[in-house]
Amino acid sequence: IISAIALLVITTTAYLIIHPLEKKIKTVESAARRIGGGDLSARAEVDGKDEVSQLAYAFNSMAEHIQRLIDSQRELTRAVSHELRTPVARIRFGMEMLADTDDIEDRFRQLAQLDGDIDELNKLIDEILTYAKLEQGIPVLDFEAVDLGELLQKVAKETTALGVKQKVTVQLPPQGTIAEAERRYLHRVLQNLAGNATRYAKSEVCLSAGIYEGCAYIAVEDDGHGIPEKDREKVFQPFTRLDDSRTRASGGYGLGLSIVARIAFWFGGNIKVEESPRLGGAKFVMTWPIKQKNRNRLKLNEPS
Repeated sequence: IISAIALLVITTTAYLIIHPLEKKIKTVESAARRIGGGDLSARAEVDGKDEVSQLAYAFNSMAEHIQRLIDSQRELTRAVSHELRTPVARIRFGMEMLADTDDIEDRFRQLAQLDGDIDELNKLIDEILTYAKLEQGIPVLDFEAVDLGELLQKVAKETTALGVKQKVTVQLPPQGTIAEAERRYLHRVLQNLAGNATRYAKSEVCLSAGIYEGCAYIAVEDDGHGIPEKDREKVFQPFTRLDDSRTRASGGYGLGLSIVARIAFWFGGNIKVEESPRLGGAKFVMTWPIKQKNRNRLKLNEPS
């Protein structure tokens, strides 16, 4: 009788332990089958802190990442096909005009326009490849100590050298302000933000940087019209143009800020846009951990 009671207790206890785990495993299996069948919105709805629950959370995270990548790939494909049509159509038209004219000056003019369209295609392809590299996997990042003040001055000089009409000013941080970053990508972020600001600023673009509560930041602000609060999340989506003032006429393809958002994510930080308190236009601020060796303990705020 004692043996039978002990066996019953053990069996009951085992059932009470195993049955919830079995249900969770079947939930994960069902979600996996739905995703395999093409339903990318399927998730394993599991609560708890046991190993199977942790597996379900990891599965859901993977599923969300896959869905975001596929949605992004579809959007990127549609946008790229749209963006490529314009320069390709101009090249085709230019070739036809070139074949129909015997005037030397007109030929040189058409060749110059063709060269400009080809250069535009090259820039677009470069932007697309950079975005795809940052979007589809973990890039190889070589973090090193970067002098933020030195980088600000370098980008300000490069931006001014482009012959922009606006004044490019710099608010230098204290001398020796150092942060760990991938120099090449951080330079790209500051370049993109500065270039974006010069398209919409009236008379001034200001670059700044510093360190606050264990995080480094860089900021670019302008005295343009700014960005409405309802549109501040949209500007980081690829190929986004908010209004007529942000069209091809002002340059760019709508990928620069998307690249900035991806770099911020891989730095373990984030990027936001707000109103510039001093200049009144848009102010873009990117922040990231000053010590990259601790990034595995940080929760990454992935942009949509």
